[in-house]
Amino acid sequence: MKKFLSIAVFALFGLVGYAQTTQLTVYYEFRNIEDGYDHETKTQVVIDGKSVGESMPHKQSKKGILTVNVPTGAHKLRVMNWAKYEGTWEEHTVTNNYSIDCMHEESHSFSKPEKLYLVFDLNSSGTIASWKKPVKMKKGKK
Repeated sequence: MKKFLSIAVFALFGLVGYAQTTQLTVYYEFRNIEDGYDHETKTQVVIDGKSVGESMPHKQSKKGILTVNVPTGAHKLRVMNWAKYEGTWEEHTVTNNYSIDCMHEESHSFSKPEKLYLVFDLNSSGTIASWKKPVKMKKGKK
């Protein structure tokens, strides 16, 4: 009987732990890529300083989708795009001589599955973000 009770308690804690995460799906794309600058990139999701997932490498002209498990509650979210330059991965930032910082940072409270849409518009001053709905762009911008 004790063994059965131990297994039941262990299973209950396992279910409680599982219920304390939810999913975040990040949809991302680049706009206004200059000819000859279609870098190989990947996108990483970081929660409270810990990487929780990253996309497979691809050309920045391809739209990307990345789904990760995130802990419920309030957390610091960072979505960073990385570019491969001369065989080395580096953050796609102005500091590394790119035209914009291809990243999004904010504090966010997760309670249910969510969608985050990011547009890295290389003709703007940064990354455009929208929760739940795709980013709306002015006509003529692709």
